[in-house]
Amino acid sequence: MAAQSERPNVLLMYTDQQRWDTIRAAGNCAIHTPNLDRLAEQGVLFDRTYVNCPVCMPSRQSMLSGLYPSVVGCTINGSEMPEDQPCLHNYLKPYGYHTAQLGKLHFKNHSARDHREAHPTYGFDTIIISDEPGCYDDAYIKWVEQQAPDQVWNCRCTSAPACVGPRIEKQPRNTHEPYVFEGPEHLTHSAFVASQTIETIRLRQNEPWFTIAGFYAPHTPVNPPQRFIDMYNVDDMPLPHMNEGEDQYGLSDDEWKNVKLHYYALISHVDDLIGRIMKALEETGQRDNTLIIFTSDHGEHLGDHGRVQKGMPGWDSSARVPLIVSMPQRYQAGVISDELIEHVDLVPTVLDCCGIQTPLILQGRSFRGLLDGSDYTPRTSAFMELHHNRHGQKAIATKTHKYNIDHQGFERLYDLTNDPHELTNLADQPDHTQALADMRLEMLKRWHEVQPNHRPRTAQY
Repeated sequence: MAAQSERPNVLLMYTDQQRWDTIRAAGNCAIHTPNLDRLAEQGVLFDRTYVNCPVCMPSRQSMLSGLYPSVVGCTINGSEMPEDQPCLHNYLKPYGYHTAQLGKLHFKNHSARDHREAHPTYGFDTIIISDEPGCYDDAYIKWVEQQAPDQVWNCRCTSAPACVGPRIEKQPRNTHEPYVFEGPEHLTHSAFVASQTIETIRLRQNEPWFTIAGFYAPHTPVNPPQRFIDMYNVDDMPLPHMNEGEDQYGLSDDEWKNVKLHYYALISHVDDLIGRIMKALEETGQRDNTLIIFTSDHGEHLGDHGRVQKGMPGWDSSARVPLIVSMPQRYQAGVISDELIEHVDLVPTVLDCCGIQTPLILQGRSFRGLLDGSDYTPRTSAFMELHHNRHGQKAIATKTHKYNIDHQGFERLYDLTNDPHELTNLADQPDHTQALADMRLEMLKRWHEVQPNHRPRTAQY
């Protein structure tokens, strides 16, 4: 067993577009996630975790920098991360950590660049970037070429709509248009990320390390290997939660169930690979001294509110994500916490667990107290924002209510106790005026707390 004084390794396993309610250990009996369930048994599962902006680039930049999206300067996809912005790996490196980014990072726009060109390192010691699962000539496709040259086309996927330059045209890539992965299971993008992660774990046994395993799944295209589809029965799939007339795609109940089946199967594929990563930690004797964090960058509506994909901070389907933190040799195991956690809290928590002082610039707060059972002052709310060209929304969630206001002043208020699927807007209901006033006040308090700091004062005047 590692000595308590040793700085732990840190493994951040990071999926893309995974809802909070897609782990069996969190209460979803329709999904198969045995390895994530085991990880939850060995750690703390946080059931009320919110991203600070529910789209890829701002969520990732915010989480890894420990700053709110509007402060780091990215509140919508398309705003690239400055190369000199300090992030978690930059804070760890002076303490002897080897830092590695494997798979999806999405600090740079990937739709408008040639992926054969070198990607900025952003200060990582090892960086192997692949921000999409098969539509660029990137590290993933080169890996497939090495493994099985005749399978490259089967591992390709259709280019995203915003992609410029050479395009790949194959299967559709929307959530509501799932299909089966055409190549061998061991050549998926997720398998590539797991392979690189396992190789890095086996190489780095004589120094502390921080590694990001950046899975792209279950982001669209929703294309799991057949083996994981076969784990499920479409009749067992729950239907989305939506009001009458909200369905933007006109799918039947059976079609929505089929969408959910494929999405769950894609998560089960990632779960299977997470099991292999954990096995590598155990085989190399590093599990006891590795802090494992599992989370996602945002959710997926998956038919809720008649929508797919993400982008709405005021709904849990888009903004609420899974979070498991596990290091059973040091922290509690088998605990489910309902405390409100924001993604901006992860950087100070990791630094706290590694015995490293937290820079004053960070805006999150450490929740190590929830890991070791020591003192912790609970958050009163979680804050979310999304902005583009003066259009946007801000939202807050408490344990009992959700409040959202957009750039035109339109408000939404949900009673999460009696309406957990957020189907009834109570903002204009006379018997909820006090709750609305309370949430407005909380929003103003959080807005002031989050707003960007300008140049610091150096004197009184």
